[in-house]
Amino acid sequence: MKLKNYTWHKIIFTILRYTAGQLVKLSFGYKFKRYRGIKKPTLIFANHNTNLDPALIGLAFSRHIYFLASEHAFRAGFGSKLMNFIFAPIPFNKARTDINSVKEILRRIKAGANVCLFAEGDRSFNGLTSAIALSTAKLAKKSGVDLITYRLECAYFVTPRWAESKRKGKIYGNFINRYTADDLKSMSAEEVLKVIERDLFEDAYARQAASPQQFKGKNLAQGIETVLYICSGCNKIGTIKSKENSFSCSCGLSGIYTETGLLEGKLLQFSTITEWDRWQAKQLADIIKNVGDDPVCTDENQQLFEVNPVIDKKLIGEGSMFIDRKTFHCAGFEFPLSNVTRFTVVGQQTLLFALIDGPTYEVRSNTPRSALKYREIFKILIGEEK
Repeated sequence: MKLKNYTWHKIIFTILRYTAGQLVKLSFGYKFKRYRGIKKPTLIFANHNTNLDPALIGLAFSRHIYFLASEHAFRAGFGSKLMNFIFAPIPFNKARTDINSVKEILRRIKAGANVCLFAEGDRSFNGLTSAIALSTAKLAKKSGVDLITYRLECAYFVTPRWAESKRKGKIYGNFINRYTADDLKSMSAEEVLKVIERDLFEDAYARQAASPQQFKGKNLAQGIETVLYICSGCNKIGTIKSKENSFSCSCGLSGIYTETGLLEGKLLQFSTITEWDRWQAKQLADIIKNVGDDPVCTDENQQLFEVNPVIDKKLIGEGSMFIDRKTFHCAGFEFPLSNVTRFTVVGQQTLLFALIDGPTYEVRSNTPRSALKYREIFKILIGEEK
């Protein structure tokens, strides 16, 4: 079995590693030791914290690698066509279980290629490695090839998921483990999952506390309301606003985001985003218990798109967005939660969801607001139904 343009992909991969790759290395202060032990088709799992993580991983390995890319990356016109021509990433739909992406991963491995996927399937909002699905471990076993785990460290503070600007700092890439196909075969899927979780776990604030560094930049707090969706001063949803290096709420709470990634200010209960996010998750559950049939939260001036995955999207409505116990409402449309596969977030604040028996949708906003809270509300409400 031959892969289309495989030789071309390997050539361009090598050229870019020694040209554009060097610029990426300098831009991110990237420190790593290249791994040269790949001699046969291999599956690579890594954690995920920057949009350029594929470039960081690519620099760390001496052999060509294919990567997965969210289907929205294929809907950007000429840029997407160029990306596909040069890199031929494997598309996957974040809004639903995508069997086709699994088939394509296995097809390329069988054809002799190396494939890397970011096991969490998403970038971290709070500095902790996100949950990894059991299906990811099952894929590793089913691949029939060796598995390498590779961890990127300190990347969260260089490009926080919620932020609107990049910061100067150092990112480190570390080879963690190699598991042979026989190793994986002898382990249960649950055991494979445990070693993947162990190898890829990154606590950004714990690492920063152990080895502090500064992450300098402009507008350090801008966009922080996309992750801090409940004010720890008044317990209200969606009241935090950011400007340049600071953030505040009308209740009197105010603070700054420092160059070490810490939060400092008036009425603050927490000094890290990790701590604040853990608190607001519990607080959100309490809010939902007491909200009755009223909306849990509301955002105005939203744009609703119907998505043709990998191809394009079409604006179908504009207006308010809110969610209650049974239904998600957006731009005049109503979507029963029982018919939604999942809510997920693309980039900083684009909300993506799909219907079990219908299309995929995307909600965009021209002003900062948290899409994360809708994902978390949905998870709580669906959990209540079980």
